[in-house]
Amino acid sequence: MNSHQKLATLILRLVAAIWTAFIVLGWSMYAIEAAVGVTVQHYPAHTVVGNMAYIVIGVLTLIFSKSLGGLLGRDLGE
Repeated sequence: MNSHQKLATLILRLVAAIWTAFIVLGWSMYAIEAAVGVTVQHYPAHTVVGNMAYIVIGVLTLIFSKSLGGLLGRDLGE
């Protein structure tokens, strides 16, 4: 891997980790507030499923970040 591919991998991992952590934190706060008894807005099922898909996309990006970074940074080191 050249330095551009390594940088692309690092950026992908950073963005995916922050993305996933942000969504998980938001939904965990929602679950805690609902469990404690605070009145919370009830979201429709498609919103919950959509956010779960965002979490899956973030985790998959973390898993495949090395190969994606290799693809994004190819031909830049020449």
